[in-house]
Amino acid sequence: MIDTTGYVYFAIKAEDSDFDLALFNSFLTIQPTHYQKKFEKGSVPVCTIWEYGTKKLANPFYFEAIEQLIDVLENHTLEFLRLKKDYPSVEYVLEVVIYLGDETPGLSFSNRTVKFINDVGGIIDCDIYNSK
Repeated sequence: MIDTTGYVYFAIKAEDSDFDLALFNSFLTIQPTHYQKKFEKGSVPVCTIWEYGTKKLANPFYFEAIEQLIDVLENHTLEFLRLKKDYPSVEYVLEVVIYLGDETPGLSFSNRTVKFINDVGGIIDCDIYNSK
């Protein structure tokens, strides 16, 4: 049996090459679980990416993982809004990544999650891949 795996994260993406971790830290009191500076590996990544997310999940109930993420992120809404106000070009994305195995997970979003993403001016993106 092949597990369905994946992860969930909230990303801040910046096209500006001057964005570095110190700049994010000047606005945010939350530390990223992953960070990559634009062109850090030559021609990739194509933007600076600050991420806060889960570890790899196996056969997850995504709704619960997303809610736990929002539990943390909601406490920083004003910080995200201040960053967006000072740097309008930053983009916020709630990313759900699913690698389908034998289990087919459900995927739904609470009103609370949708409200948070709307409040910060973000989008929800779901990437679904076949592991077989």
